[in-house]
Amino acid sequence: MDKVIINIPQFNKTIESDSGATIMDVLNSEGLIMHAPCGGKGTCGKCKVQIKGSVNDLTEYEKRILADEEINKGIRLACRTCLSGDAEVYLLEDYSIDESKQNLERVKVYSRNSSIIKKSIQLDIPNLKNNYSTADLIKRKLLVDEIDLNIMREISRYIDCTKEVTVTLYKNEIIDIENEDSKDKIYGLAIDIGTTTVVCYLMDLNRYVQIAVSSMQNPQIGYGSDVISRIDFATGNTKGLDILREKIISGIDRLIDEVTIKADIDKRYIYKCVIAGNTAMTHIFLGLSPKSLSRIPFNSVTKDAIIVDSSTIGIKNMNKRGKVVVLPGIGGFVGADTISAMIAADLINTMDNRLLVDLGTNGEIVLSTPKGRYACSTAAGPALEGARIKYGMQAFSGAINTFYITDDFNYTTIDNSKPKGICGSGLIDIVSEFLRAGIVKENGRIVEPDEISNEKLSRRIIKNGKSKEVKITDNDNFEGIYITQKDIRELQLAKGAIRAGINILLKVAGLKIEDIDAILLAGAFGNFIDKKSALNIGLFPQIDIEKVIPLGNAAGDGAKIILCDSEMLNIAKKYSDTTKHIELTIQPDFQEEFMESMYLR
Repeated sequence: MDKVIINIPQFNKTIESDSGATIMDVLNSEGLIMHAPCGGKGTCGKCKVQIKGSVNDLTEYEKRILADEEINKGIRLACRTCLSGDAEVYLLEDYSIDESKQNLERVKVYSRNSSIIKKSIQLDIPNLKNNYSTADLIKRKLLVDEIDLNIMREISRYIDCTKEVTVTLYKNEIIDIENEDSKDKIYGLAIDIGTTTVVCYLMDLNRYVQIAVSSMQNPQIGYGSDVISRIDFATGNTKGLDILREKIISGIDRLIDEVTIKADIDKRYIYKCVIAGNTAMTHIFLGLSPKSLSRIPFNSVTKDAIIVDSSTIGIKNMNKRGKVVVLPGIGGFVGADTISAMIAADLINTMDNRLLVDLGTNGEIVLSTPKGRYACSTAAGPALEGARIKYGMQAFSGAINTFYITDDFNYTTIDNSKPKGICGSGLIDIVSEFLRAGIVKENGRIVEPDEISNEKLSRRIIKNGKSKEVKITDNDNFEGIYITQKDIRELQLAKGAIRAGINILLKVAGLKIEDIDAILLAGAFGNFIDKKSALNIGLFPQIDIEKVIPLGNAAGDGAKIILCDSEMLNIAKKYSDTTKHIELTIQPDFQEEFMESMYLR
């Protein structure tokens, strides 16, 4: 097969590839993240790149999805564009994550019980009793039962050393030994593997404070924006699981590189890593096939906590015998990230009735009551993350993130940049304001232009054949940015799934919304959403707005808490064992609740 050369100037990369490969295949193989909600199936129209060089002709789908001005500029869809010769490719979006916008806590002091201890001992003992080995001495001094052969090999190197050596223990297991005093160097990682975003926190486990953080788009996103797409790829391709696992492991190693450079520490001194993520993400991370999650009743291979050496997992940028702790799950898609968020919300120490709602790509809901806890997952993510929305995008620079109506449309964008699309918080604001201004009805229908008395607003409703759309911007992005009737239906589907999940849990627990003391919003999206807009469209049941409390990245914060206090892993296991998983799809009244919940009220 002929070889071609692809130049990507913005990353200073030159890549050799097979002729006939798609741009998407090349980017994925090089670990360059491309937003492709449909997983490269060619149906979402989001993977736009600018290309110069030898490629196939425009496909019919591209002709429909791309504006004339885009085509004239050489913009193509990466999944539909095949290389026939050398080419230059430019990615149109910066998909890096700015952690300064993640509302990440940097000063909190955590409990001091990480189970990582360092002790100094002397190995140069000239008067050992007969038949009494150095290993016997170490076991007695450190109160350990066994010593791993690899550790024994290192011990043997220091037997003639006249100085004290520093031994690192995880509980009663020796995991490192070195010929210097490093008792002030103990670090750990808390990592939240989100379907969309991966966040890595570096913690000083001597002072028990956070010292650095880095985040990135989940590098698996080129194979689909949602868990179902990832599961399909992992199970439908011979090497699919290995590819996805390699992507997340190498991504985590890159993040560890970043945080250790920021904090100026040696990776050898990272001895513990706590992992949170939904069930599909932790299965892929562990190398477990997620096939059982692709069909009802969506059983996991395991929901237990797993503790292994980093070398077993394949993480290279920490101590090779450091411990990786993957938190337990609850059931179905309700996984370790929900457990971690429950820890951050401290649900076990309250007698209130609380709803914990994670509005990520895969939405999870927990109802905590004095009599018990109930959890479910909902397919809420595609619309809220920008997928399936014509001008939808994730919360990157240029995304419309707030919106309000006076006598005309007003909006803000992330970084105050030129508007490029609409992120989830902006979408909720837009539909809420449309509802308030009468542009849409409670059933989601966009009204006819003559049904609006305000001339400026009326002119923004555009009839496009049998359907209608509403123009948000004026020639800011080629022909402008619109909200279509289909976009509103997609939001209704997401909103309906979340609200139906809440309603079902309330029914199972025998509670009414008046009984709820607080709604806790987990996840970055929940941190930026306008609570008034969310309540106005009925995303949450009608409740005092002060009772809706954003928690930020609760999954990440819970992982930090468990990293710093090993006893909290027992609480996590208790949550796992005692929280009842409710599978919504088999509830007899779910469809009725779902259809009713799609109304904007």
